[in-house]
Parts: sequence; C-alpha cells; structure tokens
Amino acid sequence: MWRLTLRTTLARRTRLALTLLAVVLGVTFATGGLILTDTSGRLLDDQFRTATAGVDLTVRDAVAFDSAMGVEVARDPLPAGLPERIGAVPGVAAARPQVRGQGLLEVDGTAIVPSGASVLSSWVPPPVGAFTVRSGRPPAADDEVVIDEATARSHHIGLGDTVTLRATDIARLRVVGLAGFGARDGLPNSTVALVTLPSAQRLLRLGSAVSEVAVVAAPDVAPAELRDRVSAAVGPGYEVAPSRDIAAAGAAAARDQLSWLQLVLLALAAAALLVGAFLIANTFSIVITQRTRELALLRAAGATGGQVLRSVLGEALVVGLAASTVGLGLGVAAATGIRNLAGAFGVPLPEGGLVLTVRTVLVAFAVGVLVTVGSAVGPARRAAAVAPVAALREAAAARTGRLRVVSGALAAAAGLAATAAVLAADAPVPLLGVAALGAVGGLALLGPAITPTLVRLVGRPLAAAGVTGRLATASAARTPRRTAATALALALGLALISFMAVLGTSVKSSVRQSYAEVITADHVVESARNEMLGGLSPTVYDRVSRLREVAVASRLRYGHWRDGDATQALTAVDPSTLPRVTSLHFTAGNLTALDGGGIVLAEHVARDRGLTVGDELPMTFSRTGARRLPVVGLLRDGDARALSTDYLISLDTFARLYSEEMDASVLIRTAEGTDRTAAERAIRAALSETPTAQLRDQAAAVAGRTQMIDQVLGLVTVLLMLAVLIALLGITNTLALSITERTAEIGLLRAVGMTRRQLRWMIRGEAVLVAALASVLGIALGGGFAAATVRALGRDAPTVLAVPAGRLLLVLAVALAAGLLAGLLPARRAARLDILTAVGTP
Repeated sequence: MWRLTLRTTLARRTRLALTLLAVVLGVTFATGGLILTDTSGRLLDDQFRTATAGVDLTVRDAVAFDSAMGVEVARDPLPAGLPERIGAVPGVAAARPQVRGQGLLEVDGTAIVPSGASVLSSWVPPPVGAFTVRSGRPPAADDEVVIDEATARSHHIGLGDTVTLRATDIARLRVVGLAGFGARDGLPNSTVALVTLPSAQRLLRLGSAVSEVAVVAAPDVAPAELRDRVSAAVGPGYEVAPSRDIAAAGAAAARDQLSWLQLVLLALAAAALLVGAFLIANTFSIVITQRTRELALLRAAGATGGQVLRSVLGEALVVGLAASTVGLGLGVAAATGIRNLAGAFGVPLPEGGLVLTVRTVLVAFAVGVLVTVGSAVGPARRAAAVAPVAALREAAAARTGRLRVVSGALAAAAGLAATAAVLAADAPVPLLGVAALGAVGGLALLGPAITPTLVRLVGRPLAAAGVTGRLATASAARTPRRTAATALALALGLALISFMAVLGTSVKSSVRQSYAEVITADHVVESARNEMLGGLSPTVYDRVSRLREVAVASRLRYGHWRDGDATQALTAVDPSTLPRVTSLHFTAGNLTALDGGGIVLAEHVARDRGLTVGDELPMTFSRTGARRLPVVGLLRDGDARALSTDYLISLDTFARLYSEEMDASVLIRTAEGTDRTAAERAIRAALSETPTAQLRDQAAAVAGRTQMIDQVLGLVTVLLMLAVLIALLGITNTLALSITERTAEIGLLRAVGMTRRQLRWMIRGEAVLVAALASVLGIALGGGFAAATVRALGRDAPTVLAVPAGRLLLVLAVALAAGLLAGLLPARRAARLDILTAVGTP
C-alpha cells in the first residue's frame, strides 16, 4: 500500500504541485516570521552585548524601573566626584566616566535625521568603549569629533570635513576619525558622534556631571564581589549593575518595540495556514470523490478500510513533508523580503545575517505536516468508508448532513451571541475574537447548505449575460460543498483585509474628529521623527513663545509610569496656557487644580477604577518610586484622546517626577490681527536652529498621530495578500480538478455546438462567480466585525465608524479580476479536450 501511495501521489503531478504550493506558502510565511523575529532578537542582543563587552560593572542613577513601552527611562546625571570615588575602591582596575545624549549631525546645512537615534557620546578607548577607530584618530580637542563609518559613507563625510552637532548647545566640529561598532560600521538606523568628555558635557550642559561610570575589575577580583564593594562605597542612591544585565535589559526594551510585529507576523501566518488548510481539505475531498471507483476496486481486491485510510493519509504526509522542506528554504528568503518590506513602510528592523534555529525547523515541519494531514483526515475517513460495490455503480452525490447543518447553525448562533454580549452587555472586547471564530466555523459547516441559494443570487448578473453565464452559475450551484470550501478560503483573506481597512479608517477618523473638536490652536510644532516621548528641545518653546506674532504657546510632555505590572502613559500640560489653545470639557473638577500637584483622569479610567475627585491614584515613577497623586478632575474621554492620554499632570509636577526635559508638542495661537502667512514665516525662522522641529497644521498633526496606523495597515494589507494568493490558487486547483470530473459533460457541450471560446468563458465565469461569492462573504464578515469592534472601543472613548468605500470597492475589483485570472489555466485545459475522447469518458 505504501508503494501504491507513492505511485498514486507522483502520478498526479498537477494535483500534487497545486496542493504543495498551498502548504509551501503557509509554511514559508510562518518560518519567515520566526526567522525574522529570532534574527532581530539576536542582533539586538549582540548590539547591546558589544556595547558593554569590555565593562564588568556600570554605575548609574538608581530608578524604580529601567524601561517602559520599549523606551529606556531617563536618569539623573552623576556628580563630578563619583568616578574618582569609585576608582579608589579596592579591586577597581578602571573607572571611566561616560556622557551620553542626543546630538543631531548636520552636514553643509542639511540635517541627518535617521529613523533611529542621533547618538552623542563621550569617547572612551576600547576595550571599555565599544567603538574602535578604523581610520584617523580619536578626538583629542573639544572641537574634534569621530563619527561612525556607516554615516560617513552614506553622507560622503571624510576626514578633515567640518560638521555641525546640535545638542542642547551647538558646535562646529572637525572630523578626525571614523569608527566602527564591534564588527559593524555603526549602530542600526542611527548616527553616532563621539567627542571628548568636556565637549560632551558642554554640548549637553551637564557641567562637570556624567551620565554613568564604566567599571573594570582587576584580574584577581570577581565582578560579584566588586559589585558589593562599589555599592557600599557609592551608597543607596546609585545602581551598580553587571554589564551583562544592562545589555540584556537594553535588548529586551528594544525587542518590546518590535513585539507587535512578531504578533502580526504570527497572526498572518496562522491566517495563511488556515486558508491553506481549506484548500488542502477541498483538494483531497475532490480527489477522493474522483477516485471512488479506484478505491472501491482496491477494497474489492482485498484492501481493508484501514489500509485505504492510511493510503490517503500517507499521500497527505508525503505532501506535508515535501512542502515543509521547500517552505523552510523559502522562509529564509521570505524573512529578508519581509524585513525590506517593513523598512519600506517605515518600520526599520536590524540588519544582519539571518538566524535559523532548531525550533524554527521543528515548527516548519510540525505546521506543514499537521495542517496537511489534519486537513486530509475527513476525506480519508470517507475514502475508508467506500464500499466495494461502489466500483460497479456511479457514486451518489455528497449531501449535506443534518448534523452538519445543526452544528453550523449552533456555531453561528454562538458567534452572534458573543457579539451581542460585547455590544450590549459590556463583555470584554477580546470576546469578539471568539465570536469571529464561531462565525467562520458556522459558515464552514453551513456553506454547502446555503451556497446554492447564494450562488444564484450573486450569479444573477452573470446569468443575464447569456448561456455560458447560466451554465457557470448552474455548475457552481450543483457542487455546493466544493464551491463553499473554495469561496470560504478566499473569503477569510478578504475578511481580514476588510477588517483592517474599516478599523484603521475608523480609528483615524475618530482621532481626526477628536483633535479638531478639542485643539483650537492655529499651529502645532512637533518633531518630524514622532518620538514616543517627544523630540523637541525646550529652546523651541522659548523661541516661539517670545515671538510677537504669537499670542500664546502651550507645551505638552509625555511620560511613562508603572501601574502594577502594566505600563501607562501620561501627558504633562501647562494649566495656565492650555485652555487658550484647547476646548476641554470636564465632568468634575477643573484644570487649574493641577497646580496643586494632582492628576486629571479620563472619565472611563475613573469609572473603571471607581475613583472620583478627592481620591488618590497610586502610581510608580522611575525616578521617584511610588507616589499617590490626588484626583483633581475628570475629563471627557474624547478630549483626553485628543491629548493622547488618559492621565494629565502639570509641567511642574512632571519636573518633580521625571528627568526627561524634551517637549512633545507646542500648541500655538497667533496674535490677533496677525497675518497667517506672516506668522508661519516668523515661526519657521524661529525653528531654523532645530531642524527636526516641524510646523504643522491640524491635518499634518493628525497625520503624525496616525502614521503608525498607516504603516501597520499598509504592511498588514500587503502581507495578507499572501493568504489571498493561496485562496486564488484554490480556485485554480478546484477548477482544474473539476475538469477531469466533468470531462464527459464538457464533451457533450462541445458536441451540441458550444465553441471553445464559449467553453473558456464558462469556466472563467465560474471562477469569477466563486470570487464574487467570496468577496461578498469576506467584505460583509470583515466589515461587520470591524463595526462591532469600533462600537465596543467606543465604550472608552467616542469612536466613529468610517467605512472606506473606495478601498473596499478596490478590494472587490481586485478579487474579481484575480478570480478571472485564476480561471485562465483550467479554461484553457478544458478547451483543449478532444470532443470524441471527452464524450467517451466514463
């Protein structure tokens, strides 16, 4: 039986190739995502390990937590005498003070704005320092700088050139060296400027303070023992940590920023595999139907039902193993492609050699084999049940069992009930995921029962086109199980695309509406890089607020705090100026009360926590530890969203709780009677010394806030097209297999006068009809659950439903055109059949 299984599998090469392709694409996506995330994690680990490779201990200002939402917290500088005190500790071979901060490079009047950080650091010789000079020499004077080779090469900077470095202060420096970072030419997506310690202190206005002290242990002293000695010498206000722990924490913080991409890739891989599973199950179901006589003859010749079952599952196992092998190989190329694609959508990932782990190999084979064999179980069981007498008669058409219909109805009802619970009973929003699974399961089970009716409804325009259209509609309706499975595979991919389109557009529209209602400022100044915690120097506010064309300028700052094990964000505002550039609505308390050191909450936060004005909110800040801030006001949810947070404190309170000094936004109202163009010209002139500061109107400000949504939406949509491609292959596969089954029918149609052209259009029409049915189901399913999600999200903040009709129509048009293309090869094959041979086919 095993030899027969292999021969049977290899004898049907076309069917094998199409089934293989479906599994290969799913495995490729899954392994590509795993390879990419493993690679990014390994590269980040290597980067931070390299940065601390020559250091045993690092002394920094102590904080309550290291990072939040993937961003390392700012720390207060260390006093000038601390490095000498540490150097005097027995067992310390070296104690090197270091200064780090942000410093923007400018060449010939043009700022170099990387997607990552603009690093300014004091030069520390290796092995304590991570950078090595590859050409030139280290900086020796305060007007000298060493930059990374990657930046120098990409911006044509050579030794002896002069660059401008913009930090808190500005300096023109001469390039005396080009450096590498370990084996690399620089830090990923960043620029690096290395200067002398006094120069770094001056540029960052630290006086004689330093950022941290790198400690190297003497050869005969264990780092753990030295850590205890140094901790005792510096006291409890400082953190003395092993360099390997700091490297691990830094890498973990960087990985947190990429965690969403890993979830997206895994979710999309699951979608691709689910679509592939529908295709595989449909393929095996068709094949078993076509092989009824063959299997019955095997039974008549003495084969048992178990042998037939193992034969079919063996064929699936062969396909699964082959597809997993090919998919694993293509996954490496896919990882590179996804990394480049992510970069094109503004999501830069670390560059470097790809990492293939044993886990990824095991997952590839487990996924490919399990999906293939699991999809073939149902058809295999039907094959095993074929009676020997079936070889002597035509097999009866498959019918939709009553149990299947009842099960499908129950699954669909469960999905509707879960959706209703979320919308009407305030059930958790994730319950909508369970509802979606119920709806998909219900459609899969009910598909054969409802497909004939749906096909006739959707196919009316096609039927009106003539005989070929009516025959195509009749053919699709006559095989409901096959049509339903093929359409549902494509519908799943289109549903995900529609869901993302409607949800993304709705969120963007809600942000735009809230911002327009609340922010009354004439202009907004923000960083062009849209940093999470803001990227505007305080000098921007100082310069703009002094302009005679500006009546009032109000600045905002962002910060993170710990809420138990979770991390939250807050916004710091100026209570005296914010009311002049916004229209805020309080349901309790007022903004002025923030001057006393309290906090304003969004309504839904107060409701969820059971707080009101006068209560206290426990919070943990990295700099000051645990604090309890009194609630002094409750703000309307939509107004809070316009300010990008659910928590508001004053700038004075922010200064006591945080070390960060960067502004996120400056809201500007121009002086009365000032021409708008003149005001913009004056503001831009004031911003000329800060190249990353960007003057925006309301539309541009909203675009900056929704940029991440656009990036994710674009990336996910492109990646989802893979699932759609798999489903379209399913249409090709199904029609190609059906040609064999319908050979006699096609021969009779040709014998009674149907031309080759009409036959081709009939097959293509059937493909378009399946694509149209899938489009209707997919767009309705995805749009419906997106609307439910928007409604559920609206419980916390007003969220408007916005349907991107143009984009959905484009999805529909692309699906129909792709369906037409999917039918080309089967139509061509059908048209080439010899009439007499086809008529004589049993």
